[in-house]
Amino acid sequence: MPDLRRAKGKRRPSIRHHWRHVLGWTALVLDHLKPVRVSLLVLAVVAIVTVTVDQAAELFLIALWTDPSRSRYLGLLASSALAGFAMWYAARNAYRLRYPRWPALQDERAAFLRDWLPRLLGASVPLLVCIGYVIALARLPHGPCDLTEQCMQRGWRAMGLLVESAAMIAFFVVRRRVTRMLRHRGATTRPHHDRPRDEKRVWRVSDLGRWTVASYVVAVILNVVATIVIAMVPELLDGIGPLAILLIAEAFLCYTGGLLCMIGDRRGVPLLSVLLLVSASLHWLHLNDNHHVRQYPAMSTHEHPAVQPADTRPGFDAYVDNWLTTRCVGRQPCPVILVSAEGGGIRAAAWTTEVLSRLTADTQQGQPAHSEPLFAHYLLAASGVSGGSLGLAVYTASLAQPQPVDVSTLEPRARRMLSHDFLAPTLANAFFVDLTQRWLPGAWMNDRARALTRAWESAAREEGIPAFAQPFSALYAPGTAASTLPALFLNSTTVAEGKRFIQHPFAPVATPQRQAWTAGFDGSSWLDPRVPLSEVVLNSARFTYLSPAGTLEANMANPPVPARLQLVDGGYFENSGATTLLELLHLVRDKARQRGIPLHFIIIHISNDPLMGDFVEQHDANHPMPFYSVACPAAPGRAAGRVSGEAIAPLNALLDTRSARGEYARVQLLDALRPNTASPANGDILWHFRLCPGDYPIPMGWTISTPVFTELDRQLNRYPMDAFGATLRAQLAPTR
Repeated sequence: MPDLRRAKGKRRPSIRHHWRHVLGWTALVLDHLKPVRVSLLVLAVVAIVTVTVDQAAELFLIALWTDPSRSRYLGLLASSALAGFAMWYAARNAYRLRYPRWPALQDERAAFLRDWLPRLLGASVPLLVCIGYVIALARLPHGPCDLTEQCMQRGWRAMGLLVESAAMIAFFVVRRRVTRMLRHRGATTRPHHDRPRDEKRVWRVSDLGRWTVASYVVAVILNVVATIVIAMVPELLDGIGPLAILLIAEAFLCYTGGLLCMIGDRRGVPLLSVLLLVSASLHWLHLNDNHHVRQYPAMSTHEHPAVQPADTRPGFDAYVDNWLTTRCVGRQPCPVILVSAEGGGIRAAAWTTEVLSRLTADTQQGQPAHSEPLFAHYLLAASGVSGGSLGLAVYTASLAQPQPVDVSTLEPRARRMLSHDFLAPTLANAFFVDLTQRWLPGAWMNDRARALTRAWESAAREEGIPAFAQPFSALYAPGTAASTLPALFLNSTTVAEGKRFIQHPFAPVATPQRQAWTAGFDGSSWLDPRVPLSEVVLNSARFTYLSPAGTLEANMANPPVPARLQLVDGGYFENSGATTLLELLHLVRDKARQRGIPLHFIIIHISNDPLMGDFVEQHDANHPMPFYSVACPAAPGRAAGRVSGEAIAPLNALLDTRSARGEYARVQLLDALRPNTASPANGDILWHFRLCPGDYPIPMGWTISTPVFTELDRQLNRYPMDAFGATLRAQLAPTR
């Protein structure tokens, strides 16, 4: 019986023994993950962002779907390989060190982890890019893809990443054998280390070998050089591709970050934790804030503004008076065009310029050559948010030319300017310059927002549009040829107050006697009269984390209260721009009433969300009003009545109220218009130009490609532009 009990004990281990075995292996695996935690953390962040952030998913579609450039695709393969090799080599070197705190790293039971984990980490980079592309296809709206040459090319591009991942695994496994076969030396006198587990373990980084040490020195030097170059001329990275920039940054982060971890782990010092603590402390104490709003062209984002000069900006009332005098004499009623352009990144900017440029060209047919564009002549003001603000600025700055404007050049010029890659310089600054600044006390370098404005200024300069780098108010200086340009009102949002921050080129419109903006700040009370146009657009387009919140300091004799604000994207309050446009409509209507001039408004609302419903289709039938729009084919949206978990429900509600405020603002704008049932052509009119789910994914980030403009052109051709142009000419031409 005792022998039988012992036999049974051997066949059936106790539960305690089983769990002790599981816990032992778990601890062993966790110890093996610690030396490569930088690479694991980077991959985890990439995976989470890829799955949850639409803007990140767009990068995969841009690289593998919408970008026709073969050279950028080859650059993507090269940067994927660079990041993969950096991750593999960093992990391989980490396992060659001996760590006093982790003796389990010498355990032979886990030798396969030391062999295969670095290989899998390296090969995972191109694989994750391919997986991100597949996830993006499933998440973002796009048209069908059949067996056309273009769709086959997209399939081969994804396949190329899979082949690269497999090739990297093969290289990691057989490289030693192949090298030994090619050398034909030392085969009988030297031991063969075909597996990483057979390599000699060392105590110091300097003992890893001179080539390994040299590679770390070169990596650190290249990292410093790249940071300096990106800080000085970020626009040089235009054309590399945003995803390639992220992969290059990942390579440096894993390689140099792995070196810091090896040095700290060898001595028992948690260097990464110390660096994170230093960064958090500097941020908490505001000791390294390099996100100041630039108040004049020569100002940097890491310095405080100089004292503001005397305000010589024109007044908005004088501007409106002059506009009514030069355009409305003898008109009963006088047509007034107002535009609102919604936010949406580069998609909003491109769609806004396409619509306005096409309307300008179509209404100019039959007009005298070299005359002022008829559409622009009657465009009084425009309200923009985020990317819509960029589109309005590009269109308006293109009109600000000393010679007569050729309307046929507006659309191609805007396309060429917006076709530049604005996202790559921004991301490069974020992961090289801004990341370095986070560990340094004091503000020393321009931030990623300045990289974005420099990219805009450089692209505009190439198209002969210097206004982006010049003061915003200079476009409207009295007596200049451009003083009759449409007035731009670009919306931002304040952080602490959650209010609109309305930027415009005039002296403050809001006064103690007239509160022009409801729950909003008049930007001219804080901004320097010399603030550049690019900075004004940026303040409206400080999208979450991609562009940091800007610190605005009012440095004047009698500063407003509060004297310091933080600005973020205008879409935080509402993304349509309709709220500000409605207030402008009331201001202009009151001014015209004082002068006895009847007006009829032509409202042009430009939206760009393919899943947004058409608000004019649902307006009150008892409030008849001519409107123009085109219905979109039915497209799947978010399921109605979906229920969120209690953890994310409050967050979803905060985000969704932003869209609801935009819908509310559009309806309020629609209800403020006054139709003329006896003569509809003399009553207020609303035109809604919208984007529909199309055949090509249209990105929201700050980079766009030529095929996307083709899709925008196709969608714009859905509108009867000839009929629209004829209607506008009939309403506007009699005044000329």
